[in-house]
Amino acid sequence: MELSREKKRCSGWSQSDLQNALDDIKNKRLSDRAASLKYKVPRRTLRNHIKTGSVVKRMGRKPVFTDSQEKQLLQSIKELSNMGMPLTPKVIREEAYLFCERYKIKNPFSDKKSAAGKKWLNNFLARNRI
Repeated sequence: MELSREKKRCSGWSQSDLQNALDDIKNKRLSDRAASLKYKVPRRTLRNHIKTGSVVKRMGRKPVFTDSQEKQLLQSIKELSNMGMPLTPKVIREEAYLFCERYKIKNPFSDKKSAAGKKWLNNFLARNRI
């Protein structure tokens, strides 16, 4: 089972094309329609980036934890380990669920099992060395 998939995009435009198109639109050198045709960036994409003010493209789902929250979770897991609790996958998954409950973080974890998912655990362990 592969850990993560390669990010793909069907379009033929690059990040620099997007940036150049947005610059031309902001400086009123081109309309959004003309910039879309010139740089081959979809017009809707240009309008979305103008509306949000963001140029960074993010693919996939929004992460459950921010970087600081994930560091805090990692610290609490290490504290459990230092107290003598064995770090089994189930313990880490349950601790992640309890962390979300404690700080009222919206999450996709199972309420029935009161634990984070196995894929989340694999990705968490790949990001952080425990």
